[in-house]
Amino acid sequence: MTFESKDLENSHSREMDTKKDTNINIKSSPKSTKLVRTVYISSALAALGGFVCGYDSGAVTGIMVMVPFINSYSELADENTYVYYSGLCFALMLMTAAIGAFVSGPICDKIGRKWSIVMGAYIFALGILFEIIGQKFGLLLAGRLVAGFGNGLITNAVPLYHSEIAPPDIRGRLVTLFTVMASFGTVCGYFITFGTSYLTSQWAWRAPWIVQLVIAVFLGSFVIQLPYSPRWLFDIGQERESLEVLAKLRELPTDDPAVVAEYVEIKEQISAEKSLGNRTYIELFYRKNLKATLIAFFIGIATSFTGINAILYYGPSIFMDAGLSDVSTSIAASGGTAIVSFGATIVSFYLIDIWGRKKLFILGAILMGIAMFIVGAMFQGYSYFDADGYVIMDNVGARTVIIICIYVFMGSFNLTWGVASYVYPAEIFNMRNRAKGLGLTYGLNWAFSILVTYCMPLFMASTLSGVYFFFGSCCIAITIVVFFIPETRNITLEAMEGAKKSILSLQDRIGFGAEIIPSYRKQDNACVGIVSIYCGWWMFVCCQSDHHLNDSTRHNTSTQFGLNL
Repeated sequence: MTFESKDLENSHSREMDTKKDTNINIKSSPKSTKLVRTVYISSALAALGGFVCGYDSGAVTGIMVMVPFINSYSELADENTYVYYSGLCFALMLMTAAIGAFVSGPICDKIGRKWSIVMGAYIFALGILFEIIGQKFGLLLAGRLVAGFGNGLITNAVPLYHSEIAPPDIRGRLVTLFTVMASFGTVCGYFITFGTSYLTSQWAWRAPWIVQLVIAVFLGSFVIQLPYSPRWLFDIGQERESLEVLAKLRELPTDDPAVVAEYVEIKEQISAEKSLGNRTYIELFYRKNLKATLIAFFIGIATSFTGINAILYYGPSIFMDAGLSDVSTSIAASGGTAIVSFGATIVSFYLIDIWGRKKLFILGAILMGIAMFIVGAMFQGYSYFDADGYVIMDNVGARTVIIICIYVFMGSFNLTWGVASYVYPAEIFNMRNRAKGLGLTYGLNWAFSILVTYCMPLFMASTLSGVYFFFGSCCIAITIVVFFIPETRNITLEAMEGAKKSILSLQDRIGFGAEIIPSYRKQDNACVGIVSIYCGWWMFVCCQSDHHLNDSTRHNTSTQFGLNL
């Protein structure tokens, strides 16, 4: 049933006229900002999706090296095939996660954000069930495939849901909950797996997955009770329900000025978008939407090229190269990075709506770049290869610096990019293209994560220090590009169109750095060209940095990662 709030619109026409003339955002009233219990509770429950995804990352790393798990499958028990099949477990989940993210846009538009989370949770649970009961390696791989698809769907649906139910002044904080819970899940996955690793039966690896199964089912069961996205309700024609849900989320009556103003703004934006006809993916690349699409794609791809996946998946190997020769010690050191990451996301939860997204992007890229350059310099100056091709580092000071820099890198990422890279793309798209745009953005992120993850062993086998110089140079290049994107803090989703049009033209929308880059249109091509040349040159230099190694040494080094170069 259609609901027209004509009287309410007329009674507040002055506020709406002011908004249109000055392009100032209408924030929630003090009450809705301080007492948004419904919003926080809904966001917290939905954020359990992040916990499920993060838990899997922490648990599977430990499970894959458990002796009871390896002995359960002949494919893993054979030393000659272990690296290939264990890598396949990671690859298949990353692949289907990318597919799940790519197709999540139409799913979220069709059945809604809430039911997409439910669907993703139950698909994830089904995949975990296959992993638990699997007696054959094929069923284990099937479980990874199914769980990966659910992972990709959740990764899109949860930030999308958060961004559409949140008031603009705390939207960044609520979207951050996904990353906070993902980091907390990773910590729990590490330590639960560590606790069960002392068991000698198959329960050593089945128990951690049972815990994950219970949480995934809990997520799907309780998200059903959450309110719908008011923007999605209006989009499918349920206008009265949209207003009622919006008022419920803000804990204000339906005739409150703040609720009416936000409702009318949603109505105007979505009505204008609906007049354009059916939605297609190709719209993302129309001139009107291209700028937002390219910015979101850049954030998704740049996140992978900070080096986070390489450090995350190959942390134990890196710590072993740095001199922590004991496997347990290197794994414990990697677990420590998860704790640092979780602490950083907690801090970012409070900073994201105070500092804004852009400043966090710039700060994080600089800190990560410095950390990577220092690690590369330590490996270049203080490490060498023995006769068998293994990395030797005897300098205790250099070893300590490397470990500290890896911790700084992980903390910096989760303080900045780990959070903002989920918040920003969820804000930059309009309602018409948000679900599809986010799906493609997160899908690209997953795809490039696969690329970086599987190129890392090849890169490390060819050049030890060059890996870190490359990622450091990528971070510096990313910093340059970030100066050209707009700030989205405290801007309503409907008013985001004005922010995108004013990229690098309104300094108060840009954040620091705008004063030295006055015109996007005149300088964007030059910037992209300079950054491309810079990255290409550094890639060449990095690949040549260990040219002193002979072919036999390179071959021996590559065997540490199961490669046949």
